[in-house]
Amino acid sequence: MNSIRKQCLLATGAALALSAAPAFAQDSISEPPSTSTSAPISPLVAALAPASGNADYVDLEGSLGWSSNPFVRTINSQSSIFGRASARGVHAWSGERSSSAISAFVEGTTYFNEYDLRSIFSVNANTTYRVSETATVYGSAGVSGDLSGQLSNRFLLVPPFVPDPSNPLPPTVQDPDLFSFNGRTYRLFGQGGMSFRTSARSGIGISGGVTRAIFSNSTLNDYTTLFANGSYNLILSDRTNVGASLGLTRTQYKGSDDHSTIINPAVTMSTRLSESLSAQAAVGVSFARVERAGIESHSTNLSLNASICRRSQTENLCGRVSRLSQTSATTSLVTTNSIGIDWSKDLDATQSIQLSASAVRYVLDDLVNPDEKSTYYRIAASYSRMISQRMSGGVDVGARSLKRTGLNADTDTDITGTVFIRYRIGDLG
Repeated sequence: MNSIRKQCLLATGAALALSAAPAFAQDSISEPPSTSTSAPISPLVAALAPASGNADYVDLEGSLGWSSNPFVRTINSQSSIFGRASARGVHAWSGERSSSAISAFVEGTTYFNEYDLRSIFSVNANTTYRVSETATVYGSAGVSGDLSGQLSNRFLLVPPFVPDPSNPLPPTVQDPDLFSFNGRTYRLFGQGGMSFRTSARSGIGISGGVTRAIFSNSTLNDYTTLFANGSYNLILSDRTNVGASLGLTRTQYKGSDDHSTIINPAVTMSTRLSESLSAQAAVGVSFARVERAGIESHSTNLSLNASICRRSQTENLCGRVSRLSQTSATTSLVTTNSIGIDWSKDLDATQSIQLSASAVRYVLDDLVNPDEKSTYYRIAASYSRMISQRMSGGVDVGARSLKRTGLNADTDTDITGTVFIRYRIGDLG
């Protein structure tokens, strides 16, 4: 594990030598182009890549703060003053037929009551290329290292949206027991696909990839997930698309024959309600088969992923709900229900605020502790004000809490507050 950790940190350092992603993402995110009679374009790629031109900048940040339970421990939790340094930035470029972006984030924190350095990081890259008037190819890859779920309360440059059926997001690591462990989670993923127009009003998409989850805690099981997706989209009007998708994931656990397979057919819809308001939804059924310790189990569940967003020159607001089935690091099937909201607003030319909040309910089908349930609550807010052309300052506050039933006890709530100074190198945006 030490070797893996060093390799991940080296990869992050190499990416940061080229770029890093903006701190608490004060930059507004470009609206994905509306779907018309041209070949379908993935909102995932469109949202992360610039509409035109290039961008290169690095934000360096230093902060001082306090946390009541930084590692979300059940017992022996202790508060601490901390010092923190981070770097975020982006290197993006585009042309007439292609658009690409690399973003990265690295953060190091010293907690005064433990006197050692703790780090988290995330690096992501994506690209899209229009092969012809009817075909587009795309790909993305990333690596992250998290500690006690702290990445969940950082404002990274990833907008909330329902994944496009032709290019869905890779499976994420959402384990209901993860936050109770003073350990690390490493995640690596890569995916690629193609969307092409089959007629003036319809298109087909195919994609696939792999994700790898690695845990430093010996009680959790490393696993590899292969995933594939196919979709069909029909343009009903200039504002509305409907379609259908079929997703398949297979997870294999390290050091055993335990594995799981989930098949998820769904119907999809996206519509632009006005120039600033849009909605997307995918509703389906997931069929899961899990084999663990030689015992096979089957289940059927409703799947749902929906969002509604309002975007303007100075404000972005998105609400979302989801329900999905996935496997966990305890070789169990977990049903996840979540609801969340993300909001950002430029108060004027020098001030901006951001807010993000969510609640995630996990129901774990575990052999040892059947129907264990847990709920993870989180909220984060940030205020930033320009001091000079390249320097800004502000405050961040956040809270996280994990409530559980079954054999495990609730964790103490983690409340965090920081005061920061940020300096930008490169493009001013």
